[in-house]
Amino acid sequence: MDRRTVFQQIISDTSGKSQRQLLNEYAKKQGETYSCFSAAYFRWKRSPKRMKKDNPKPTAPTNKKSEFADLKALSKNDNPLNLPKSLEPEHKAFKLPVSHNDILLISDIHIPYHNIQALTAALKYGMEQGVNTIIINGDLIDFYAVSRFDKDPRKRNFANEILSTREFLATLRELFPTQNIYFKLGNHDIRYEHYIINKAPDLLGINEFNLESLLHLERYNIVMIPDKQLIHAGKLTILHGHELGKSTFSPVNVARGLYTRAKDNAICGHSHQTSHHTEPNINGRVVACWSIGCLSELHPDYAPYNKYNHGFAHIKVFEDETFEVQNFTIINGRVR
Repeated sequence: MDRRTVFQQIISDTSGKSQRQLLNEYAKKQGETYSCFSAAYFRWKRSPKRMKKDNPKPTAPTNKKSEFADLKALSKNDNPLNLPKSLEPEHKAFKLPVSHNDILLISDIHIPYHNIQALTAALKYGMEQGVNTIIINGDLIDFYAVSRFDKDPRKRNFANEILSTREFLATLRELFPTQNIYFKLGNHDIRYEHYIINKAPDLLGINEFNLESLLHLERYNIVMIPDKQLIHAGKLTILHGHELGKSTFSPVNVARGLYTRAKDNAICGHSHQTSHHTEPNINGRVVACWSIGCLSELHPDYAPYNKYNHGFAHIKVFEDETFEVQNFTIINGRVR
């Protein structure tokens, strides 16, 4: 009998005999010595051609597991390997509806430390221009009373901050009765939730104690956007600014600092400074970034000498998602 056929029979033998017993038995049947027969067997067994033949490359599965052959096609909810449940949060930008395309962007009002003259100038501009959307881009309310920083006890008046903010939102809705109003949380706005987490965690999850209820946002038909969620207005990204960390805005030009992190068209508040930076990439695509001024006091106790200025922006988004930004400063109540 051909040696290869015999060797294959040894491999497939199910009698339970040891390999040495089988080799000795088959060597006698073949009329060969054990040493020569076993040496030939092991050479054959280790042969690359034989291994390739007996162990072909795995082919793509045709059953359900083929679903994960193309990992790029997997959605976040797919779990073909039945891996442990993940607590990874989903980061998805808030996309403004196409019709919300004429936007008054105001930021850093810091009620009750708002500047009435500057805030009046920004709102009057929005009314005169007939904007259809207002975005309060973070730090609407200062929340001085629940700050983790050292505070002057004479200024700790939480109720006054809430009541003043409600009064402002009521006025805002009266001035813009049909416009779309969004309120994106900034680092000062989330002080309240951090305070609840640290001081009264049992209140978390109770609707009456969340910020939307506290500020009566539903009554004024104002949509709240979480602090970590970006806003997309066409091809322009809107963010408060604290999302990228403190180091982003250390350069002289805040907008350039935003560009180094965003690498895309973006506009932010947070730094209370008006700036603009435009730069083409290696393929000639122009990227522009802006930072807008604040509408609060310019010389707060924590930073009496600074580079702050008052300002706001007017954004128009077109059908092809391109956009136009007018970044205004306010000096002595006049829009410039």
